Order: sequence, then structure tokens, then C-alpha cells
Amino acid sequence: MNSDQDWFVSVPYRPRYSAEESSDFAYEKDQSHRRCMGRKRRAATTLLVLAFLFVAGIVARVYLFFVGMRIGGRLAEGGAMSTKTNETHSLWGWRNGAKPEKKFDLAQSDSNGFFNAIPNDEWKRMKHETMMAIDLQYGVIHRTSDLLSESGANIDSKVWWADNWKINFACHDKVHVGGYWICDPMRIVSLANEYRKNSKPKRRGKKDQTACVVYVSGVNEIEFGEQFFDYLRSRSVQVDGLLACEIHIFAPNAEVRLCLTAKNLQAVHQARDGLFMHNWGFRPKNRRSTGRAFKTLENTIAELKHSGRISVLALDCEACEWDIYKDVLSLEEPIQQVLMQLHGTPYNANELFLAMQETGYVIFNREIRGDGDVWDYSWLKLAPSFFNWKY
Repeated sequence: MNSDQDWFVSVPYRPRYSAEESSDFAYEKDQSHRRCMGRKRRAATTLLVLAFLFVAGIVARVYLFFVGMRIGGRLAEGGAMSTKTNETHSLWGWRNGAKPEKKFDLAQSDSNGFFNAIPNDEWKRMKHETMMAIDLQYGVIHRTSDLLSESGANIDSKVWWADNWKINFACHDKVHVGGYWICDPMRIVSLANEYRKNSKPKRRGKKDQTACVVYVSGVNEIEFGEQFFDYLRSRSVQVDGLLACEIHIFAPNAEVRLCLTAKNLQAVHQARDGLFMHNWGFRPKNRRSTGRAFKTLENTIAELKHSGRISVLALDCEACEWDIYKDVLSLEEPIQQVLMQLHGTPYNANELFLAMQETGYVIFNREIRGDGDVWDYSWLKLAPSFFNWKY
């Protein structure tokens, strides 16, 4: 075999016109170029596919948006508007062209289950507004503390009330009943009815208890108690023949209690199962009882077996509120709403509001009475998580 034949056998066949173009170096360079071009083609193909999918996705979402609008406004058979709202029309969870379903878990956890219909975004906004109001109040305290009297007498009371302790929480469903503002009383009824339905007495003969108890004590206790009772009765669903809430009126003043004759008082008890009258009032622990009948709030709750069941406390004790608030906050089971009438501007006025706030109460209403020296306040108890501003 000659040399030309030997070269043909030892070197793989390559379609080149000369020996230099068919060398190993030229072959490797050619293969590298081919591999590079192949990678470019694959990358270009991948980009084209991704671009196609992106455009197709946008077109699909626009199409489903207009389809959802048509379905949402389409009349059902018989001329009635279709009420279906849970049909999913896309992979993104759209329902009839509307936005994805909102969540309400933040409000429910931050309010111990009291609010269950406030969307998370709105609840965050409400928390932020409360945070701003509380921060602002801290600065006002230092600027106006000299307006409080060390002796208990008033020193420019109107100026102090004008700047201090304004509403710091928005309760959108507050109702005015018998001279007091209550936050969403229908929710109180709803929670009480749910509790009654889900907690039947396990033993026969055991007395069924209501989950909602309202305490009323003060000058207008009878008026408020009766009006609130009528309000609840007209809107409450009875369970086993009983209303969801009990109203307990505490009237230590004989003149007030005798405004109802014995006949009328008996008629109240017979016609209104759930409205109770008591012939004593509340006094702070740090004060001895006067000649009239007074008991501490703690003793009253223990005697009537109402621990953990008080939803509302409406209190007007003619300036004893500056001491008795400590008894309210020291209860083992907190009261959901506290409605209290405040008189004057004693030296410890800020202490009351700060203690209420530190215990988890927010102010959802305040209202002036008379010439500006008496104010009605309404507080709502929220969970500690509400006051965590880092959300």
C-alpha cells in the first residue's frame, strides 16, 4: 500500500478539499463551531416558546376577565340575576370576574373572635390608625399634664378633655342604646347564640346558662337596661325559649328603684325573662361600704356566678370610676366592652386611660355630657396581638 493509501486509512474521512482543511485541528474547530451554533439555536427556540406562553397567558387572562364580566351580569333563566359566586373561571382563582376571595383571619384573631367580617387589608389600616392615635396621645400627655389637679378639683377641665384621650379605634357598627354607645351589639347576640347552640347541658336537670351577661349600674341604669333588653329581644334568635343575653340592673338608690311600683316591678319580672333587678351597687375595693347597699364588682360576679360571661359593663357611679377601674381590670376573666361615665379631671385621670390601654382596651366612642365636665366613654377589649404594630 502506497503512502497516499496509508494517509486515507489513518485519517477519518472529512469532506474537505485539501489536506490542511481535513487536519485534526480544522476538524475540532469545525465541531466547536457546530456545537456553538446548536446551543444558540436551542436558546433561541426556548426564548420563542417562553415568549409564546407569556403572550398566550396575557391573552387568556384578558379573555377570562371579559368572560367573567359577561357571566357576572348575565341574567339566569326566568329573568332573575344569577346568584352563583363560587364558580372558578381561571387558574388564578378568579370568581365571576371578581377579585380573589378576601381573608378575614387577622381581625378575628386580634379581636378574640369578636370581628369576623373585616378584610385583612382594612384591618391593617385600622391598626395603623390606632397606632398613630396612640403615639399622638403619648405626646399630648406630657404637654397637658399640668392641667390636672393634685387636689381633685378641676383646673380648666374643658382644655384637658379637648386634647386628651380621643377615639383611637373605629367601630363601624356601634349603636346608641339608652344613652350609651355599644360596639356591634348584633355580634354580641350572634356569639351568644352560637355558644348556646353548641354547649347544651350534658347532664339532665343542669341549668342552661347564657354566654352573654350585661351589667348596668348608675343613674340611668333602669332606662338603659330596659332599652337594651328590648333591643336584644327584637333582634335576638331565641334558643330553647331563652334570649341569648341576660340584663342585670343594679340600683342601690331607693328613690330610683321606687320609681317602679311593686306591681310594675313584678310585671317586669314576669314579662321579661332575662331582665333582673338587684338592690345594690358597685364600690371600689379600696373604699368601705356606705350606709346604702354596695358590693365590690368581684363579689357580685362570684355571688351571681357570672365569671367569664360578662359582655358589657355600663357604669355610672358618680366619680367612683377613678378608683373602680382597677377592679374592672383585675378580674380573672376580662369584660368585653366597658361603658363608663367620667366626671371631672382628677390628678390620676391619665392613669385610668393608660391602664385601660395597657390591658388591651381601645376607645371606640366618647361623648360629652352637660357643660363639658362629664364624658361618656366606650372601650372594647382586643387581643395582645392587635397592639403588635410590626405586621
